[in-house]
Amino acid sequence: MYFIGVDLGGTNIASALVNEKGEIINSTIIPTEAQKGPEYVIGNMKREIHKLINNAAGSKIVGIGLGIPGLVDIDKGMSLFAGNLGWQNIPVLEQFQNEFDVPVCMDNDVRTAALGEKHFGAGVGIDNLICITLGTGIGSGIILDGKIYRGHSLSAGEIGHITIVKDGLYCNCGNRGCLEMYASAPGIVRRTQKYILEGHNTVMTSMVDGDLDKITTKTLSQAWEKGDELAQLVIDETAELLGIGLATFAHLINPEVIIIGGGVSLMGDKLFNPLQKYFDEHSMRILRNKLPIIPAKLKSESGTVGAAALAMINLGIL
Repeated sequence: MYFIGVDLGGTNIASALVNEKGEIINSTIIPTEAQKGPEYVIGNMKREIHKLINNAAGSKIVGIGLGIPGLVDIDKGMSLFAGNLGWQNIPVLEQFQNEFDVPVCMDNDVRTAALGEKHFGAGVGIDNLICITLGTGIGSGIILDGKIYRGHSLSAGEIGHITIVKDGLYCNCGNRGCLEMYASAPGIVRRTQKYILEGHNTVMTSMVDGDLDKITTKTLSQAWEKGDELAQLVIDETAELLGIGLATFAHLINPEVIIIGGGVSLMGDKLFNPLQKYFDEHSMRILRNKLPIIPAKLKSESGTVGAAALAMINLGIL
C-alpha cells in the first residue's frame, strides 16, 4: 500500500508518494505562490497529487494526507486562519475529496510533521514530545501519550505566537511581539537587514552584491562560517529568543525531547548549541541538562512523510 502526503508551506508545496514504512518513493516540490490566492494554490496541490498517482505505475494508493499551515478545523475540513498564506475560512478538504477516489484527511502542517518524526524519525519510541518547525513561520506539534494533541479549539502548539518582546512588532495573528516575528526565517532576515542599515559591518553585504533583499538564513549561516561577527550575533540572539520560548513551553508540556525541523534548523550546531545553552539557562533546575533539543531526522521530508502518516492513522494502519 502507498500513501500520498502533501505539505503546504508558505514558500513551497512538497508532495510525496510514501510506503507503509515511511519511505519516500517519489516526490515533487513547487513554489506555493500564495499571492495568487487559495484557488490557485489548491489547484496546484491537486495537480501534484495527480502527477504522483500517474507516476505510481499502478501501485495501490489507499489514502491522501494534507498538512495545512495555521489554524485548521479537521472536522469541517477548513483552513480557519493561515497568516503566511493570507487564508481565512477556506474550505479545503471537500475539494480534494471530490477530486480523488481514496480517503483524504488533513491537519495542521506542524502536527503532521510531528507525526512523521514520531512514527518514522527522531521520535520513534518516544510518546511525549514537541516538534517545532522553524521556517516561514514557527509552529509546533505536540505528542502526548503517543497521540497528537490539538486542544479545545484545535489551536494547541502555536508557539510562534507567544509574546516574546513586550510592545514588539505587530504580527498578522493580531498580537504583538510574537516569537515568529523575530525567530522565523523572515524574522531573522529582517533583524539582519536592520543591523546592516544601522551601520554594522558584515561580509553579507558583499555576498549579496549590496542587495539586502537577497539575504537569506543560508546567507547568514555561510557568513557565520566565515567568522562574520554580525552573523554570529544574529544567530546567538535567535537562539536566545527560541531558548526562552521553548523553556516556557517545556515547563507546561514536560516532554521527553524537543525535535526541531524546518529550513532554519539546517543551520545545524551553530544554532543548536547556543539554543540548548539558553534553554537550560531559562529552565527550572529539574529540566536543565535533561531535556535534549535535537534536529528532525526526516529534515525537509517531515511534513510529507507526516501527512502520509496522518493518512495511515486515519485508515487504522498506524
